[in-house]
Amino acid sequence: MPFPVLLDEDGTAAQVVGTGTLGLASLLKGSQLSAGFRSFKEGHRQNKAGDRPMQLGATIVMAPGDEVLYEDFEDFAGDHADIDEVIAALGG
Repeated sequence: MPFPVLLDEDGTAAQVVGTGTLGLASLLKGSQLSAGFRSFKEGHRQNKAGDRPMQLGATIVMAPGDEVLYEDFEDFAGDHADIDEVIAALGG
C-alpha cells in the first residue's frame, strides 16, 4: 500500500475510543447474519481471527486540534461506515 496502515494490535486505541465487542445476541441478529452471508457470497473468507475476534470497529475522522469531524461505531461485524459520509467529512 502506498500509505501507512495503523494497527491496534493490543486494543489500546479501541479502549480509548470506546468501541464495543460482539456478544452472543449480536452474533444472532438478522443484520449480522445478513452481512456475514453477503460477505461470504462475495468471496471473503476469514482465515485467522486474531487475538480479539469479538472486537467491533469504528471509523473516526479527526482534524488538527483533536476536532472530531466524523465518527461511526460498528453495532455488529459488517456494519461499516458509509464511504460517502467519510469522504464528505474529509472535505471531498
